[in-house]
Amino acid sequence: MSKLSKTTYGFIFAIAFLVVALGVSLYLGISGWFFNYKTKLESDLKLGQSINLSLSGNETKTVSFTFPGSILPGQKLEQFINITNISEKDLFVRAKAIVYTYSNNEQKVEIGINEHWTESGDYYYFDESLLASNKISLCSYIKLIPSDYYNSSKTYVLTIIVEGLDSSLQRSEIWGF
Repeated sequence: MSKLSKTTYGFIFAIAFLVVALGVSLYLGISGWFFNYKTKLESDLKLGQSINLSLSGNETKTVSFTFPGSILPGQKLEQFINITNISEKDLFVRAKAIVYTYSNNEQKVEIGINEHWTESGDYYYFDESLLASNKISLCSYIKLIPSDYYNSSKTYVLTIIVEGLDSSLQRSEIWGF
């Protein structure tokens, strides 16, 4: 029997190492270890904090909150949202509140508006123009629609969209209201 050379020992070691590495990788891949991860969605904004959105003309502002699906549909959640006109012109204002679901759908959310707001379709319209440098209240609470289903083990995103339109423009032609 002939003696093995030093390079042959190196090849044998490399092959043995690669076989063991392949075996471990296959085991971890089949067991799902590579694919097991947990995410924790968090936002700086928590439901219940007062929010102020500033509009400076023809623009759209949004604010999003994350909330757990364990909140019961029909439950009122205190949420104060104010809108400030920081421009030098009066503005028409409308707002929309939606929840994005895991199936990439939008679900409507009821918001606690006062008598100066009118609901039409998916939007809430402020009845008058918002005067320059003034502030109005959009809502005092948010209520999930009772007929909607939320999975308690998932987290959802609630988005409030606020749009401003210069009061010199025709709101009925642009927004249809």
